[in-house]
Formats: sequence, structure tokens, C-alpha cells
Amino acid sequence: MADKMIYNHEALLRYLLYGALLLVILIGMNQTAYLFNMIFISLILTMIGAPIYYSLKKRGFSDVGAVSSVMAIYGATILAFLLLIVYSLNVFIGNIGKYSELFYERIADLYLFLSDFGINLPSLADFEPDWGSISKYVLQFAGDTSSLMMNAFFIFVITTFLFLEIPVMPKRIRKVFGNDENTDSKYMEMCNSMIKWLVVKTKTNVVLGAAFGGMLFVLGVDLSIFLGVLAIILSYIPYIGLLIVAVPAVVLAWLQLGIWGAVVVIIGICIINAVVENLVFSKFAANDFSMPPLLVVLSLVLWTWILGPIGMMLSVPITIMILIALKYNENTSWIPTILGMDDYKLDESEDDAKDAGAKTANAGEDVAGDKEQ
Repeated sequence: MADKMIYNHEALLRYLLYGALLLVILIGMNQTAYLFNMIFISLILTMIGAPIYYSLKKRGFSDVGAVSSVMAIYGATILAFLLLIVYSLNVFIGNIGKYSELFYERIADLYLFLSDFGINLPSLADFEPDWGSISKYVLQFAGDTSSLMMNAFFIFVITTFLFLEIPVMPKRIRKVFGNDENTDSKYMEMCNSMIKWLVVKTKTNVVLGAAFGGMLFVLGVDLSIFLGVLAIILSYIPYIGLLIVAVPAVVLAWLQLGIWGAVVVIIGICIINAVVENLVFSKFAANDFSMPPLLVVLSLVLWTWILGPIGMMLSVPITIMILIALKYNENTSWIPTILGMDDYKLDESEDDAKDAGAKTANAGEDVAGDKEQ
């Protein structure tokens, strides 16, 4: 009995130490969020670009050529996004006067509309938004975006070297664990699962953003392309991402098209979100990639606290990657089960994973041979 109590105390102490160590790590990440943001963004960019990288390798590109091509695509995308931001800011600031006039017209229309139902709100006629403050917040947003883009160089460097490490990683795994086919298979399954989820989520966001921006463009709402691109990025934030970008879209639609234009946009957003989440995402993801809602909310709160605003967009991708890594470790496989991720299944069979592992290993051996020569 005494031995059992001692064992329980030792087990409890061990778990408390693990918890304390985890807390110290999280606090350390919070204090160095600047560095971890760049690392996580680079890691996610590498995983999203991995299918393109392997596709180019199959077409006969060298490692340097494939990496250069992928990074050129990323560079062109970021440059186009920067130009879009500059153009959209010029359009918004240039139309401030027009928006001010439209605002008073819409307030008057709203006042008349409510008066027809016996609702008199004379204070609405006296309400005036502070357009100067709105412009200041818009410019502040542009400044924050610019500061983020200033880190693009370091993100590019980290992402480039991560791509160059892909072929040699299986060989290093073999050095650690030996020539164990089971270990190779699990390693490749884990990597393929992380990549697949990120690619699926990115495809879904692109479809959602294209539909959202296309709807605004057809209706004639200003900044439709910018809002569509912003929807692609913010849709990584669970539940509230689309809501954040929907607010300025509805306001602009109300100013330009009136109350019924805003209603059409709201209905359109609801339809697009329902179709994309329930049909498009299911089509891209042959298996269940969903997380329990409570886990989504907790990961959103946790990673926002640790990494700041960037953590909001990276919360679900980081959590998914961690859970997949824990699932493929025998000592931690119980954690995803406790968190409700036990139903997670891989789309690829073990044979496919082994084939992918063999191809990657062969690529790594070729790179190692070239270096030795």
C-alpha cells in the first residue's frame, strides 16, 4: 500500500513538472513571439508550397530550381498583395468625402424607414462618424501590415532553407532511429497529413475569398478585390475571420447601395459560407479534418495570447500540426483522443505514405551524393 502511494506521488509530481515546464515554454514563446511568428509562418508556407515543390521535382527541376520557382511564386504573390493594399488605401482615402455624403443620405433613408413603423429616432440625424479617426485607423492598419512585410525577408530566408532541408530530412531520421520502415512510414504519414490539411484549408479559403470578392464586385461595391483577398487570409481564423471582413463589406454596401444592398450582401455571405464549409471543404477533404468547437476556441485564445494577432490566423494550423505529431507518438497518442480528435483519419494509405517516403529518401540520398562529389 505504501509503495502504491509513493508511486502515485511520483507520478503526480512528474505530471506537475511536465505542466510547469509546458507553462515556462509557453511564457517564453509569448516573450519571443516576434521570432516564433516568423518560424511558424515559414513552416506553414513550406508545407503549403511542398506539393508544388514535389511537382516541379517530378518534372526534372533541380532542388535549387524547384525552391527558386516556389519562392518566386510567393514573392510575386506578396508583391501583388502590397500593390493591392496601396491601391485600396488610395481608393478609400480618395472616396472619404463621397462616403460622408452617402452616410447622411443613408441615415435619412433609415430614419424615414423606421418612421413608417412608428419608430422615431431623431438622434440618428445628429449622429456623425469621425472620418478622421477612421482614416487614422486605416493608415495604422497599413503601417502594421508594412511592418509585417518588413519581416518578409527573414521569412523568405527561413522558408528557402526549410525547402532545401526537405530532401535530406528522411536520411537524418534514419540516422536517429535506424533503417526502420515503420518509423519512415509514420514520419511520412505525419508530414503528409500536416501538408494535406494546410493545402485543403488554403484551397477552401481561396474558393471562399473568390466567391466573396466576386459577389461584391458584381454588386459594384468598392474595394471588392481587396476584401476578397482579405477574406482568404482571415478565413484561417475560426468562426470570426469571415465576420471581421464582412463588417466593412456590409458597411460599404449600405453606403453605396442602401439598406437592401446591405441585406443582399449579408444573405450572400451566409450562403457562400454555408456552401464553402459544407460542400467545398468536404470535397477537398475526403476525411474529417474538423476539430471540436471547444478545442477550436481554446486554441484561438491560447495562440492569440502567445503570438498576438498573428496567432489568431495560425491557431488552428498550429494546433492541427501539434495534434497530428502527438498522434504518431506512441507515448502521446492518447492526448488527441482526450481532446476529441480520435476520429481523425488519413486520406492516404500506408503504402502511399511509404512510396512517398521512399521517393523523398531517394531525393535526399541524391542530394547527399551531390554534396559529397
